[in-house]
Amino acid sequence: MKEMWDQRYAESKYIYGEKANLFFVTQLHLLKSGRLLLPGEGEGRNAAYASCAGWKVDAFDYSKKAVENAKRFFAEQKVDVNMYTESILDHPSIEEKYDVAALLYLHLPSQKRFIAHRFVADSVKPGGVVLMEVFSKNQIVRKSGGPSNEDMLYDLSEIRRDFEEFDILQLEEVEIHLSEGKLHDGKAMVVRFVGKKRTSGYLD
Repeated sequence: MKEMWDQRYAESKYIYGEKANLFFVTQLHLLKSGRLLLPGEGEGRNAAYASCAGWKVDAFDYSKKAVENAKRFFAEQKVDVNMYTESILDHPSIEEKYDVAALLYLHLPSQKRFIAHRFVADSVKPGGVVLMEVFSKNQIVRKSGGPSNEDMLYDLSEIRRDFEEFDILQLEEVEIHLSEGKLHDGKAMVVRFVGKKRTSGYLD
């Protein structure tokens, strides 16, 4: 899988465009700037936007080629982002807690997804926020983007389960129009999640 993404990023630069994800932009404007983590950030479009908006950004992707492209993009945009190569499934625990972490179209097999969700949940401090926009299982019949394997798509119930120590500020399945490069283009069914980590931990 990693080789496939390296090849895809090598063949065409900015395959998801250069503009940040619209949901991410909208949510970021509602929050006070601070420390931001972007796992699976690809070629850096969201990280560059956040840095320009005053956030201190750490981002990573497991495709070495994506990270190379991102660093060139940051140089072109004259932004300061700490971008490095790592897999969310193998990433060591993070001691520095973040104000916000965002998962944007990071799709993994269901058996591995909980690992990624735990990493993200643990990376934000109490009172911190997790943002997520991903393709729903009802995207499977559409050609506007996303995995062709239904097991790699999302439903609402697993987000509730995996982020149970978060207060749900927004959780919905909605149809949107994507215009993010040639791979995200057209009407799509997505799941959107905004959760705030409770300062007292899990519910009793």
